[in-house]
Amino acid sequence: MNLRFGRLSLWFCLAGILLAGWPFIVRDDVAQQVAIFLFSGIMLYFIGVIFSVVAIVKKEAGKAKFFGLFFILFMALISIFGLLLLSFGIGGK
Repeated sequence: MNLRFGRLSLWFCLAGILLAGWPFIVRDDVAQQVAIFLFSGIMLYFIGVIFSVVAIVKKEAGKAKFFGLFFILFMALISIFGLLLLSFGIGGK
């Protein structure tokens, strides 16, 4: 069986992002256990990042292996931009 770690990385990262964001998308009465969804989503995402690193080390073909690592960079930049706006007082009173 030819195991493609890059594709596994993509699916685990997407599942982790969706599962971690699910309680913030639906109504409060539907998602009572926010901590369980959030923790499970974060763990799935980090499993995807580990698969991404394995795919990069094995030098697999394709670009799916970079999704988890680029999303970490994207979230860091969004957080820094949000903190920058917060420091200038934009978006708040």
